[in-house]
Amino acid sequence: MTKEEFNKLYKKTEAELFAYKYLESKIERKKLDIAKEKNEYFGCSGINYDSVKTGKTYNISKSIELELINKEKKINKLEYEMNNLEIEKRKVEIAINNFTIQQKELFEILYLSKRVRVSRIEILNRMHISKTTYYELKKALVISAMNSMYPEILIDEIYAKMAN
Repeated sequence: MTKEEFNKLYKKTEAELFAYKYLESKIERKKLDIAKEKNEYFGCSGINYDSVKTGKTYNISKSIELELINKEKKINKLEYEMNNLEIEKRKVEIAINNFTIQQKELFEILYLSKRVRVSRIEILNRMHISKTTYYELKKALVISAMNSMYPEILIDEIYAKMAN
């Protein structure tokens, strides 16, 4: 893995760690959207001449059938998106479980804070660590998360080193 690829993956992983606190609300929103879509039903409406034969055709679908088909497509799309969010959340939870005690503390302060951004000085004071230790701990935290969230990349790196 080149340094550029590593930096790109590092930033992606860190962005996912920052987004973790919003995943549960996004999943709940998707569940509400699915429930809304399942409850929404227009049923019969005025006469629709779209499905009236004007020539030789085998398309005999009615407005209700089309509505149900479109509704199923929307529900499937929303469920797919919700499942992807749940998978993403589970990957981060696995990474969190692999953190050390200090890494978990840093994760809670830095990534789970209700504020938009916690200052580095505040983190240093709360954890009683130096600036150097903070940067080392943060880097170790993100690398640990990368290894947990993307194990296939770690395995590829090991095989590449063994082959050389």
